[in-house]
Amino acid sequence: MNDTGHESRGRGAANDGYAGTRGAAADAALRRFLLPIDATERSRWGIRYVLARHRAGQAMDVALLFVGEPITNWQVLRFRTHDEIARFQSQRAHYLLEEAAQPFVRDGIPVRALFREGELAFEILDAAEQLECSEIVLPTPPPRLLTLLSGDVVREVLRRQRGTPVVTVDENGIPNGHRAG
Repeated sequence: MNDTGHESRGRGAANDGYAGTRGAAADAALRRFLLPIDATERSRWGIRYVLARHRAGQAMDVALLFVGEPITNWQVLRFRTHDEIARFQSQRAHYLLEEAAQPFVRDGIPVRALFREGELAFEILDAAEQLECSEIVLPTPPPRLLTLLSGDVVREVLRRQRGTPVVTVDENGIPNGHRAG
């Protein structure tokens, strides 16, 4: 991977490892994909989409993003400090991002792993903007009934999308029409 380090709130060098590596003509055709990753299989659906684009000849690089949400539940904070929780989230992120990067590494696609802390939808959109991503790739939103208690990050990103196109894909990595941008 180009950059296996994690990025938290500091965002000074967002393009490290990407900018100027291919020349001006190739950079114009280069697509940068942001794939938010979590512990679910759904978050891996975008990997299939990006790999299919690569196999079709698209020049690209990939940014994998894991967002650790701030823990505010007093029952958790009663037994763990904020530092312990942040360390756990960072370790978990490292493992998940390394695993998700493997298909890109095998195919020779430049990939960068990022860990950020904050509100999910905001951090996804903010990272896409700062990294100058061409697309954000997310799984198809789940049925609304399944999101009553957990929230719906995909719909929230689609609703708040401000510049970077958002593509949603099914379990086979095929875009399904929930495209914003």
